Amino acid sequence: MKYKKLRRLGNSVIYQTRFSGINNLNGTPLGEWEEMHNMTSDSYPAVRNMPCRRYKSLPIDMTGFMFKDDMLVYTVSDGIYIGDTKIDLELTETRKKLVSMGAYIVILPDWIVINTEDMTNIDSLRVTITGGTLYEKNINQTSPTIDIRKLMYYETDSSNLSLSLLQVGDRVTLEYAYKNRAYSIRAYITAISDDEDYLPEGKTAIIFDTTGDLYQSTRYFYTEQRDMTGGRTVAKHMNVTLERSAEVQRLMIPKMDYDLVIEHNNRLWGCSSENHEIYCSKLGDPFVWKEYNGISTDSYAVTVGSDGDFTGSAVYNDSILFFKENCVHSIYGTKPSNFTLSTTELRGVQKGSHNSICKSNGLLYYKAPEGIFVFNGSTSVRADARLGRDITDTAVGVADDNAVYMATDYRVYVYDCLHDSWHTEDIMGGYGTMISGHNYGGALYLTMVIGNFVRLYLMRGNDDSITEFEEDVSFGLVTGDLNRTGAIMRHISKLRFVIGVDDKYRDVSFSISISYNGGEYKTVYSYDSTKTKPNTEIFTVPIIPMRCQRMKIRIGGRVTENGYGNTPAFTLYGIYYNTEGGTELG
Repeated sequence: MKYKKLRRLGNSVIYQTRFSGINNLNGTPLGEWEEMHNMTSDSYPAVRNMPCRRYKSLPIDMTGFMFKDDMLVYTVSDGIYIGDTKIDLELTETRKKLVSMGAYIVILPDWIVINTEDMTNIDSLRVTITGGTLYEKNINQTSPTIDIRKLMYYETDSSNLSLSLLQVGDRVTLEYAYKNRAYSIRAYITAISDDEDYLPEGKTAIIFDTTGDLYQSTRYFYTEQRDMTGGRTVAKHMNVTLERSAEVQRLMIPKMDYDLVIEHNNRLWGCSSENHEIYCSKLGDPFVWKEYNGISTDSYAVTVGSDGDFTGSAVYNDSILFFKENCVHSIYGTKPSNFTLSTTELRGVQKGSHNSICKSNGLLYYKAPEGIFVFNGSTSVRADARLGRDITDTAVGVADDNAVYMATDYRVYVYDCLHDSWHTEDIMGGYGTMISGHNYGGALYLTMVIGNFVRLYLMRGNDDSITEFEEDVSFGLVTGDLNRTGAIMRHISKLRFVIGVDDKYRDVSFSISISYNGGEYKTVYSYDSTKTKPNTEIFTVPIIPMRCQRMKIRIGGRVTENGYGNTPAFTLYGIYYNTEGGTELG
């Protein structure tokens, strides 16, 4: 029988000067961390503390907000602020979703539309004309091989000042009586003219579109909703009311999950969990959702066969995505005639995490029920495996091509795309409620409600308008077990930490603690800039540890700021340790 022999090992120095992020897989090698909290890799290959968080206070009565055209736009109970301009509105007492559509801002679920070019409320542009006459005429009644021509118009006095508030393309409601019964029809204005040969002097005609399916028969009058006989060619209705009103138009809007309404290619897109349907509005018109005339500007609707509620929506690779927790519905195409629905089974967006969807480097990141996933257009995979545990809380997200921030109420999970590393941060110790994330002007923001305050936190980038800041921030690092592998009779004899401290801050303090062989942490070094200052900004901390086979190191500290700046207060440049000679089976 052949026996293994003890092999003599000499002294050695093991070091790490390149630090990555959290890695709870495969034993957490030196240079990666079991915990990395409020630390960043912005100074890579070194690791530094997160700066004290900067923020901007927002009105506590704010019910919804967005960025548009270099302005902060937000709603309150009695109106909307666009920059410094307030437009008075009557809004419901609910949280709002604001959607930008060209020059329009759509306020949901109220369905009020603001035109930012002239700062007008489209809903308030109610135009009512009373006392006019509605005519519907058959221009010809020849054989069916000849094009059918129909004419419908509203005749009113040319002196009516309300005519100037109407324009071609407006959708109006006409209310009138026929045979003692009230009728109401909706029509589009195709022309406004006082120069028609059928008009009496002093009259103007508001002419309506007659290209729909109801006009394919000359024997049918749309206004009377019946076929006519005996060659009758004209239907005439007196004392008709014409009204242009967004309020009336809203009656045609399907009931949708308003949190998931998005804009793409000058249309609004929405979905209904109750009806299992997906919709889009007419091109350029956020109020028209049920117009199907077979033309490219039509609205669109489709029923899906998947189970469960819709949980998220996004525009990705020029397609519209509507997520559920177990699938994603994708709609491709450029107009209703070629819109195509495709369904893919995958791990989708967690219910309540619709604001977590964000894009970085051509990929979509979002919060699924188990954790953070990434979607490439055809499949999704888990992105947060190195964190080593499930994340079950709902989240909001924001990203650019440098980093992804996925924020729960208690913790912010940050993926550094440049260095392929994860770390965690917090805001106000997790005592608040995350609302939304925003990528605007080259900077990333998160919005949080903290007690009686609403704050817009700057997470990444520069913004000179952000002048408030939290006075202190705590940070921490925990290594894996050092000397875990290959050492049977080998011990760590010396430790050295190369650390940088900026003493321009009001206070920088930190301590180094060690857990020996899985025991409790014991502090081996403490530093407080208010009591002791090093001779140089970068210095070495030497430590002689207790004799052990394995150890775990914890570094924790706090920075108190005086408005000094964004430079790191604490930086770890390297960890070195000496192992003394020993033996192992060889």
